Amino acid sequence: MGGYLFMIKKKDVVVMRIPFPEVDSDLARHSHMYICLENKYPKKFLKCQSAYDYLKDIKVPPYKFIEVAPDVRHNPFCKPTLIDCDKSFSMDQDVIFNRNSLHRRRRDVSDELFAKLKEKILHGDFREIVLPAKIVAQLNDRIELVN
Repeated sequence: MGGYLFMIKKKDVVVMRIPFPEVDSDLARHSHMYICLENKYPKKFLKCQSAYDYLKDIKVPPYKFIEVAPDVRHNPFCKPTLIDCDKSFSMDQDVIFNRNSLHRRRRDVSDELFAKLKEKILHGDFREIVLPAKIVAQLNDRIELVN
C-alpha cells in the first residue's frame, strides 16, 4: 500500500467506496468523497456528490443537503457539490486510512462550511447508518481495520 496509515481529522475529505445500500450498489462500485464528522471511533462521514439537477428535487434523496460551489478556500471540490445532510455513515469497527485517501486539492473543508454542516444535520430525520468495516476495508485498499 502506497503512503502511510494515519488517523483522519474532523473536516477531512476522504475518497472511498461504501457498501450502501448493498455491496453491489453505485457507492460500492465508484469512489465518492466523504467529509469526516467525527474522527474518533465510531468515525462518522457525510457523503458528497456532484450537484446534478435531479438530486435537487425534494422528492428524491438527499432531502436535506448543502450545495457548495468549488472554492479551494473552503473545500476541495472541482464541481458544484451536494453534501448529504440526511444521514451519516459510520463503521462497526475502527479503521485507519492511508494518507492517499485524502483529497489532494485540499484535505479538508473550512471551519465555516463544517459549522454549516453541523447545524444542517440537526433535524429529527437525521440517521446514522452503520456499515460493516470489514467490507468497507475490502472495497478500499487504502483503509485497514484497527486490531
